[in-house]
Amino acid sequence: MPTLPPDQPAEPRPAPAPAPRPEPHRHRQTAESFGADAARYDRTRPPYPEALVHRIVAAAPGRHVLDVGAGTGIEARQFQAAGCTVLGVEPDERMAAFARHGHIEVEVARFEDWEPAGRRFDAVVAGTSWHWVDPVAGAAKAARALRPGGLLAPFHHVPQLPPEVLDALAGALRRVAPDSPFDPGVLRGPAVDAYRPLFARIADGIRQTGRFTEPQQWHFPWERTYSRAEWLDQLPTFGVLTRLPADALAEVLDSAATAIDRLGGHATMPYTSVVIISTRLGEDGSTPTQPSRAPV
Repeated sequence: MPTLPPDQPAEPRPAPAPAPRPEPHRHRQTAESFGADAARYDRTRPPYPEALVHRIVAAAPGRHVLDVGAGTGIEARQFQAAGCTVLGVEPDERMAAFARHGHIEVEVARFEDWEPAGRRFDAVVAGTSWHWVDPVAGAAKAARALRPGGLLAPFHHVPQLPPEVLDALAGALRRVAPDSPFDPGVLRGPAVDAYRPLFARIADGIRQTGRFTEPQQWHFPWERTYSRAEWLDQLPTFGVLTRLPADALAEVLDSAATAIDRLGGHATMPYTSVVIISTRLGEDGSTPTQPSRAPV
């Protein structure tokens, strides 16, 4: 989760330097921890809005898709259902094995180290995984893998946690993992605002390559109501919790369960799925024109 610098004292003092932007791609142990329970991850993590998938497919010059951080294949299966051929790249062999059982072709590698080997794709996508990729090296690798006019389209779920659940998680983490980067303060307002530094880093990385058009954002709002059991099933897949000892995780889950019980045994979670979208320039730096394609 994003973090903010501590509050400043009241007395006047020189303005502090801007806080460093979060760099989750450097936390490799967390990035590669989700495969510890791949089945739970696949079972509980929500798919992406169909409108998001269809809009990317309609905007791409073709239907050959590279899925970065493919995980268990959640978004890859959605792109396959939309008529695409999908190749996944995933650093965790456990996640890759699960995706292959779902008939997704996956190559195991960190994306920064993966080689396209002359292959070209119409779209490079990443479902809530691009923050684990170096933003500049990843965008440069995407440029190598894309044909001119192809799309780089990483997208993320942005959940708006109910305040009661947010407070319960924050309190429990303060007790069991005081060094956790989880900062509830940045999530008390609109959740998309808390993610703006992350999206800015992604866009800056794309710009620095000089190989893409100016990044744009597409927003897709939706919501899901979770039962107590469903929410507690998903919580252990969050990056801030995947590496907690069993007793610490149990305390966090107990706190969340109490909060959901107070809400009547269920919690409605508004989401915004945000796409950072950019087009791969031609070799001469021009913007290729694509024939219009009907949405699928």
